[in-house]
Amino acid sequence: MQAVIYARYSSDKQNEESIDAQVRACKEYAAHKGYTVLDIYADEAVSGKTAARRQYQKMLRDADKGKFEVILCHKYDRIARNLGEHVNLQARLKNIGVDLVAVAQDFGTSKEAKIMRTLVWSLSEYYIDNLAEETKKGLKETALKGLHNGGYPPFGYDVVNQKYVINELEAAYVRKIFEAAAQRKGFTEIIEEMERCGIRGKRGKPIRYTQIYEMLRNEKYTGVYIYSPQEEADRGNRRDKPHAIRVENALPIIIDKAQFLEVRKIMEGRKQTGKKAGYLCSGLVYCECGAKMHGRVSRRKGHEYHYFSCSKRCGRPAVRMEEVDRAALNYLHDLLSARNQDRITLALLRYQAEEPGRLADFQKVLNKKIDDKQRQYDTLMKNLSSGVLPEEVIADIGEQMKSLKEQIACLKATKPPKDFTVDQIKAWLAALKANPDDKAVHLLIERINIKNKTEINIQSTLTSVLREVGCGGRI
Repeated sequence: MQAVIYARYSSDKQNEESIDAQVRACKEYAAHKGYTVLDIYADEAVSGKTAARRQYQKMLRDADKGKFEVILCHKYDRIARNLGEHVNLQARLKNIGVDLVAVAQDFGTSKEAKIMRTLVWSLSEYYIDNLAEETKKGLKETALKGLHNGGYPPFGYDVVNQKYVINELEAAYVRKIFEAAAQRKGFTEIIEEMERCGIRGKRGKPIRYTQIYEMLRNEKYTGVYIYSPQEEADRGNRRDKPHAIRVENALPIIIDKAQFLEVRKIMEGRKQTGKKAGYLCSGLVYCECGAKMHGRVSRRKGHEYHYFSCSKRCGRPAVRMEEVDRAALNYLHDLLSARNQDRITLALLRYQAEEPGRLADFQKVLNKKIDDKQRQYDTLMKNLSSGVLPEEVIADIGEQMKSLKEQIACLKATKPPKDFTVDQIKAWLAALKANPDDKAVHLLIERINIKNKTEINIQSTLTSVLREVGCGGRI
């Protein structure tokens, strides 16, 4: 009988039989049975979950043409891991007079053998479904530990032994980008500087506005690890994941929470809306039911009244806007008390104590970049001096060397970012306390929760800083 062999493996990272081992087993079986092997069809690094495999489909087309009588495979799961695909394939091959034999699972032709084959097919499908579930569990556990779950890390981080570590050179540009956004400046100069210095994104491509806007919305820079255990229905907003698991302080922090929230509000246009409407706390107020509260205006008997009401109209009473504003300003006054300012100063001193380590890491990454560029330059120089080359090749090498030389000069001139001094921070906090405005409110207040007309709870963006240095109670 004339036979062909089909072999497949899913990935070069799996410990499954290699193509060669599968083919060898099939050939030994064919020799024992006296079959003549006409051809071998092999799909490499292709999942058995799908029938859209190039060699598999070619084999089926050849089977329809009557080129052979038997298909040999090592095990049935090499053909498919879907019960429906097995059943359909069996019916198709039966109609054209072709037998399918798994040489390591040859149960014969009895009724019992048919039951065994169906059982093996079912187990193949169970295996792949169970593997998917186990993979999801593993990814979830990995995420809960704040470890890297695959793919490219965000610009500003590297991955070492599955842990996120700060790439100080890239992180310096991340901070520049957030600072520019906070000051409502453009990013053209930063993009051009990165281009001159040869700074690339994690995929090796130049960083453009699209990547910058992604950075400005990425909470990982504040130390938050977000893992979504299921596909979100709304693919239009990839960062809006209502079912996501959030792990605070799981990653090393590049951007503090206050600056991130300030930039996010700028990006979402909340501040512009607040200024236009004249609402001091616009975008910060939430109802007890969890919905956001919107500013409203009513006019009665010639008087104008401003208040916040639930956007979902849950039935809870509205609250006067001046009461919310008064609570926010009083909260800021307490938040920026001399005692709390001393705590913030202590946190800053601790941060500054780590500055030598940060600068050393920055210089280490910078030196590595310079060395990489220098090696590329030296290689091109060696190629240029190796012999006679066409003029267009010489010109191309010359342009590459010129570009590398400029990048090396730019990198050597790169200075580590300077942090604000303690005195500057204290002066800024004192100014905010003396003249609190909507900028101070939106910078230092994260959320205002309204429980009823008399109970207003406020959360600060500085909560984690103050708790870190010993304020364990309500702030």
